[in-house]
Amino acid sequence: MKRQKPAVRIEKTYAYFRYGLLAVLCSLAILFLMACGKSDTITMPDEKTKEKQPQSSQEREEDSSDNKDASKTGTNGESSSHMEPWEKAYLDYLDAFEASNSCTYSLIYVDEDEIPELVIDSGVEAGGCQILTWHDEVLDVLQTSRLYFTYIEKGNLLCNSEGNMGFYYDNVYTIKDGFWDFIGGGTYQDPADGPKFDENDDFIYEYHWLEQPVEKSEYEQKLHAIYPEKDGKTPGAYYIKDEMRSILEKKETASAAHRYELIVADLTWTEAYKACEEKGGYLATLTSREEFDRVQEQIITEEKTGVTFFVGANRVDRFGFGWLEPGTPEGYSMLELYNALFADFWLAGEPSYEGLTEDGREVKEEYVSILYRTADGRCYLNDVPEDILSAAPSYAGRIGYICEYDE
Repeated sequence: MKRQKPAVRIEKTYAYFRYGLLAVLCSLAILFLMACGKSDTITMPDEKTKEKQPQSSQEREEDSSDNKDASKTGTNGESSSHMEPWEKAYLDYLDAFEASNSCTYSLIYVDEDEIPELVIDSGVEAGGCQILTWHDEVLDVLQTSRLYFTYIEKGNLLCNSEGNMGFYYDNVYTIKDGFWDFIGGGTYQDPADGPKFDENDDFIYEYHWLEQPVEKSEYEQKLHAIYPEKDGKTPGAYYIKDEMRSILEKKETASAAHRYELIVADLTWTEAYKACEEKGGYLATLTSREEFDRVQEQIITEEKTGVTFFVGANRVDRFGFGWLEPGTPEGYSMLELYNALFADFWLAGEPSYEGLTEDGREVKEEYVSILYRTADGRCYLNDVPEDILSAAPSYAGRIGYICEYDE
């Protein structure tokens, strides 16, 4: 069986260390759920059974009534006549979700209808994901264990498969009568008396399907019978909350109507930042894949692929870089909002936070640029010194910056 996330071949010595980390992860899970106070009816699946606990008929009727009332008005009581009921329901859920600014979001199509499911990725393994579905004016939420899952697009199947530290699982769900329904799954884990290894030094696990002991081959057969793993896919694009809000409200990203100006000038990052402000704009902040792609297309169209352009991000603290979006004093942490702002944007091995000047001196790299790499035919982000020219004189005439205008 092909495993995509859990590491099953690791050093034997690590096996004895991992149990010490379990308590730490449990604590993180508790902290995350405490942060999500407004959604306290959503609980983490039991670590052993992993079964979706169904709502009682009374609870479903109450939920249905609450959602029907909520769909009549927009966020903060404003009219939502321009929004579909499911868009309004998702947006209301986000506004009531206290940890929403620390999560990333994606829309996926699990079942056959035209209403997408909303993925809320906590960014923390112990926090997992919440996946919302909307049918007949009723919102239902699936809480995954840890982050990783795949789904069969329009095939009405979703599999949450992950685990760590000697305990792994596969839980398969479908949407039945508008609600998430657990249809099968199992676990495989270290024996009760500790990790064991075969002649190849691989872990030996004990397998259970619906809590009944089975052999590995039977486990795999039962899983494949209800979920075609080879057809599973992961969400294609994630967004920060403000971008997802815009998609739900306006059917487009927040920057869809923005304008960008590419200026070639041998300035420092600070000088470029001030220059954009003087022009009535700001150093470009690329907070969605669509915005990144538009800027990339403009760089290619204007034939400026040989220029390294400063953008509006720098190292905000010891934990990493952040986009300095105007009107958002705290900025958007690339690391915290990893799925939306970090993954796939950076050059391989970057950010490095430091580098060497052309004459061999060490220099801090705490500012961000976007550059085009011919070998890949696309742009990447890269961390650079505040003054590129002083570190690399050969870049004279090939330094620039991008101003963004909210027009």
